[in-house]
Amino acid sequence: MKPKILLLHVPHRTRKIYLHDYYTSYSSKAYYYWSPADLILISGLVRDFEVKVIDAIAERLSFAECEARILSFSPDVIIFTTGTATWDNDLLFLQRIKAKLNCLLLGSSAIFIFEPVYFLENFPFLDGLILDITSPEIIDFITGSRDDNRAIAFRRQDGSLRLPRREEKEKVFTLPVPLHDLFPYHLNRSPLARRKPFALVVTSVGCPYSCRFCVVGSLKYRYRPVENIIEELQYLQKLGVKEIMFNDPTFTASRKRIIALCQAMKAKGLNFTWVANAHVATLNEKMLKYMKASGGHTLMIGVESANQTILDRYAKGISVEKTKQVFRLCQKYGFRTLAYFIIGLPGETRETILETIRLSLELDCDFASFAIATPDIGSAMREEAIKQGLLSPETRIFDSTAFPVFAGGNLSKEEIWRLRQQAIRKFYLRPSYIFKRLTRMRSWQELKVHLEQAQAMFFP
Repeated sequence: MKPKILLLHVPHRTRKIYLHDYYTSYSSKAYYYWSPADLILISGLVRDFEVKVIDAIAERLSFAECEARILSFSPDVIIFTTGTATWDNDLLFLQRIKAKLNCLLLGSSAIFIFEPVYFLENFPFLDGLILDITSPEIIDFITGSRDDNRAIAFRRQDGSLRLPRREEKEKVFTLPVPLHDLFPYHLNRSPLARRKPFALVVTSVGCPYSCRFCVVGSLKYRYRPVENIIEELQYLQKLGVKEIMFNDPTFTASRKRIIALCQAMKAKGLNFTWVANAHVATLNEKMLKYMKASGGHTLMIGVESANQTILDRYAKGISVEKTKQVFRLCQKYGFRTLAYFIIGLPGETRETILETIRLSLELDCDFASFAIATPDIGSAMREEAIKQGLLSPETRIFDSTAFPVFAGGNLSKEEIWRLRQQAIRKFYLRPSYIFKRLTRMRSWQELKVHLEQAQAMFFP
């Protein structure tokens, strides 16, 4: 009999919406939501087993409701995802489940990649921690082949820990088509989506850039071949999906590959509209033309700061002037833009943050995200903050949309929070911005989504 595998997005005790989004986690302040990328990828790997998905966050399940569903399915294996914003909540729930089920419990998260010893030693009910969400060796572990497993850190029967070495991996990898039909993609919500339903597709993992505030650059950049991605997109089209969120950390990392993908989407008659993350250094006119022709309409771009000294300190690899040029180029080709900013990076002052707020207005972007600087486990910024005494190494719970857990010396946590709230108000409450958003909406559905987002953001 095939093992029964449950892919679980753990409920939160408050029933708040939390996202676990390609090794980051944060609370949704504006009603947006999509299923976890790592569980989607893993679903393809385990597709030959009996698989069930419970996305308790999407369905707003209570602990009791989720527990009842799990016990009813009685899985042999539970694979869950977690992150810095929720791991205390998640492990509390899972300990309760493990006490009632004799099952294999495997977790996926960046916090497990960078601190496997801490979690295996302190939470003995965890059976293994997935270090590579693209590896077929996850299946080997489930079926009993463990001693030489390179994808999972685990505890041996004698209690000792088996930690795989971080080995060089092939740059190109293929994945079986994920089991999107098992995920509640009809519950995905985003103000960026032009159409519904929308689904997540991951075409690459890791990142070729090494920003010091981010963990993804610590993971080797690897990508799927175009044919492998097209196979997944064809399946999604058959499911009736209209919109794609390409959830790669840096979708545009390889111009040649993305142009080839856009050409293949056109040639195969894949009529999706889509959104993706982009890096300022990668975008040019040729790429934008192909992306637009294949249905691209919105690009999410990391700007982070308006201060060049801050950008250089955190190895962003861009200039403020180049950023301005790229946003103008996106507008020229009809792309909407979302600009990511970080408020409160160590070394910032009140003036550098005000400079960033002014840049958010000058770029004339369609959306802006103002995240609080967070010391992500595995990031160079975290190590520096610990060495400088700005952060305790025991601080492992934080949320980039919540009150800061540390400050960089020039500003207090309270000042950073006030400036972040000021940034949101200045950007979104401009009469000219509100008028622009209303005039650019294409459907009643889009208007409804934006009104829900506004209510959640300003009247939580």
